[in-house]
Amino acid sequence: MKILKRYYVIIALVAPLLLAACADNDVYNPDKVRPVPPVENPLGEDFVAPTGFDWSMITTVKLNIEVKDEFNGMYNYLAEVFTTNPLTDATATPIAADYAKAGKNYVVEISIPKSIERVYVRQTDPKQRKEVYEFVVPGNGETLNCKLYYSGGTTTRAGTGSTSAANAAIAAGFKELEDNNYTVETPDIPTAPDVSDDPVGPYDKNKFNDGARIVIPAGAVDNTIYQMASGKGTIFVKGTWKVTNIYSNFDIYVLNGGKIEIATPSNKTFTTVSKFVVEKGGTVECTSNFAANYGDWFIGGDFIANGDVTFGASTSSVTIASGVTMSINNGTLKPCSKVYKNFGTITAATITANMGSYPEIYNAGTIEVAGVMDLVKMNFINKGELTVGQWFKVDGSKVLNKGQISSQNLEFTISSFSNHGAILVDEQTGVIKTNNTSSGSFIVNHDKGIIKGYHLSGGVSVYNDSYGEFTIFENSSVDILYNSCALIVKEKFNWGNVTLDNGSITGERPENLNTSESNADQWKPVPVVMSNDSPIQYILKNGSVIKATLLHINRTPSNFRGEGSNPSLLQVGGVRISQGGDTNLKDLVIEMPENAFTYDPPYNGINNAKWLTSGCSTTGWGGSKNTFSTCGGYYYSGNEGDPDPEDPEKPDVEDKTIYTYAFEDQWPAYGDFDMNDIVVTINKMTITDSKKLTIQGNIRAVGSSRKTGVGIQFLNVSSSGATLSGKVQGGTPVFESGQSNPVVILSTNAHKYCNPSIADDDFTFYCTDPTAGSSYNSGDGAAFEIAITFPTAEAATKAMNIKNMDVFIISKEAQGNVGRTEIHMAYYAPTNLGTTALFGMGNDASAYNSMLNIAQKGYYVSTEGLVWGICIPGTEVWKWPKERRIITNVYPGFKAWVINGGQAEDLGWTSNYTSDIFVKP
Repeated sequence: MKILKRYYVIIALVAPLLLAACADNDVYNPDKVRPVPPVENPLGEDFVAPTGFDWSMITTVKLNIEVKDEFNGMYNYLAEVFTTNPLTDATATPIAADYAKAGKNYVVEISIPKSIERVYVRQTDPKQRKEVYEFVVPGNGETLNCKLYYSGGTTTRAGTGSTSAANAAIAAGFKELEDNNYTVETPDIPTAPDVSDDPVGPYDKNKFNDGARIVIPAGAVDNTIYQMASGKGTIFVKGTWKVTNIYSNFDIYVLNGGKIEIATPSNKTFTTVSKFVVEKGGTVECTSNFAANYGDWFIGGDFIANGDVTFGASTSSVTIASGVTMSINNGTLKPCSKVYKNFGTITAATITANMGSYPEIYNAGTIEVAGVMDLVKMNFINKGELTVGQWFKVDGSKVLNKGQISSQNLEFTISSFSNHGAILVDEQTGVIKTNNTSSGSFIVNHDKGIIKGYHLSGGVSVYNDSYGEFTIFENSSVDILYNSCALIVKEKFNWGNVTLDNGSITGERPENLNTSESNADQWKPVPVVMSNDSPIQYILKNGSVIKATLLHINRTPSNFRGEGSNPSLLQVGGVRISQGGDTNLKDLVIEMPENAFTYDPPYNGINNAKWLTSGCSTTGWGGSKNTFSTCGGYYYSGNEGDPDPEDPEKPDVEDKTIYTYAFEDQWPAYGDFDMNDIVVTINKMTITDSKKLTIQGNIRAVGSSRKTGVGIQFLNVSSSGATLSGKVQGGTPVFESGQSNPVVILSTNAHKYCNPSIADDDFTFYCTDPTAGSSYNSGDGAAFEIAITFPTAEAATKAMNIKNMDVFIISKEAQGNVGRTEIHMAYYAPTNLGTTALFGMGNDASAYNSMLNIAQKGYYVSTEGLVWGICIPGTEVWKWPKERRIITNVYPGFKAWVINGGQAEDLGWTSNYTSDIFVKP
């Protein structure tokens, strides 16, 4: 909430009166606190944090790590969790590690910087074979199920979903059709009278005045053509009304038991019906072609047509309710209304929608088309089932599928398919045909999506984050394939521009996979991999796999390149080269048998058609020691390991992230927001011998002008049975008495701790003002160390989780019965010794702020959602601003990070700064 300056002026005038009253009553009473008035927001009136922003740059994830136990629980498997890939980073150390085996998963909660997008779990089995698995970090507070084996048996991805291909599609210009998430909204039906209103006159019995209500009684059969002398009328159909024409403006309600029989001559189109509602139990039967081009239509009862049914572009909406059947027997449905929503069942011989103005068809029910369904410049959202007997054609349209689309064939031109469900084209003869010569068509298969067919042919960009299966998969010169999951091709893969990102291209997968054994040999290779265009460009990222019987180099130059943190595998049974250019391979694991190469004359591989590798590991078929595990379940290990199994040795764990805590000390009022009144870093945390946690850090800067202390409160652990050692300002650290949580005071006087030579009451800034003397700008502050040995390994692991470490400052010591003034990170509660008497005073909204009439927001959060402390994780110490340099002027991206609610794209604000950071003179 924005607090305007004029309110601060009023408060500023009133505050002295409040303070004076306090002075009269309790100036000598240390057991009361004086009201603290609010001050203006130094960051500006428009600087307000959005509701729900937690100010955290750290995400917490619960890992549920499951192993494939080949020893039936006799030995332990070691699972180590890393934030960088230990295969490529020799300095990587695990942030968590423990054992797992059959019936006992390793479950651990970790907190890591939000800038880290992936975590790596290294499994060491009892034969000392190491495998690394990579996982996308989910949202804060979510659980990441880490299966360190192939689960098998499904056609959707197990574990975390991939979005690599979808993101690449977006970067290439793809835009997914928005899902409007419609629901059935049954219209209100007015109460029908028992009899009709009077007509205009005795000689005009079929003509009525504005507002008239007309009733076709139950049991009656009426074929009257009703008209309005003026205005609009309402017709209630309780019996049977046979309609040949409607000339006037009506709302029509077909009630339970009622029926309308429509037989319009010469393809008459209804253009005067404002609202047409069929109640459950009502029926519409069209004995001829039917067309409407106006109004809102709600079909809550059965709709039967024996001809074509057309809803024109001027029809506002059509809704087919749940449980309702619309049957177009031997006719064509033309659903061209602005919105056409189906929650029931539609059966038709054909469906054609070609109005060209992008109306929307929304299917959350069932559509069955015997012949062809043809959409031209339409938006189609399918969340139910669509079955097409012959061809499903789309031209210049967008399709969003979250249900199931089944068709004998699929044809589309300059269109896009976004698939979250299943697209099933006949697997024996069915073709996905694009016929494009430009790059305007997309197929984007999202996580858990399935696409199956016999033959994909044409020009299309395919982005796959899940599962695709074809017999022939080939394309034209405009082809792009970005595959970050599983693509199965049973006969021939013919493609030129391919990117795999932890994806696989293989032959058939075994139907009955035995997950207790290595399954590499059970995955069939693609019989032929080739390209119909040049240059060939294959990029394999992050543990991708191509497994082929024959790699046919029929276009050159050919380039195969590995990228990313995990090696990728090109496994081929043979190589046939029929072009004279070179084939270049870089940074790949290559497996092939001896004598794998054959050359079509005049090529020989010596002075032409050369196979050139750089940074590759080449072995015989099955000889690689590397392990590969891709999204679709492909798993390969060629290393037999140690023949004598035993428990792997459990390592020490270490969090090497540097956490910088930057505080303002004026709470509960705003300060100057230079965020340097206290700067504390946690430099490293280690757990040795499973139970001993050692925390090393520094108090690096003191920009406070008062005596200020620093402490750490440990959450979700107990000090009972724990022993403490190390070094703090008071000597050996101790657990503070009177606390329900373990609390360790690092310093009671940060100025003195950082600069021991000064007097106790010397509160000159330390390492925030370059103009101060050298003694106030030297060194790295005060180093501290806390070593806690817990009674259990679980407690040590919890204590090392940065989420459970509450670093706070003490800006005023306790007086009388008033506790000390503590300042914590947002949403962290004070310790038992911290006062709550200042809650809701000044700018604070830890409780209701009566001065500004603002409701409670959370501990140490202001009325405008701002805070007095932030934690910045990184690989180095955060560079804090100079004294009296407001943070938004020093870090230009800070405002966007806050105003936008901590979006991932704004996390880079910490590395973009001006010259007003503090630098030692």
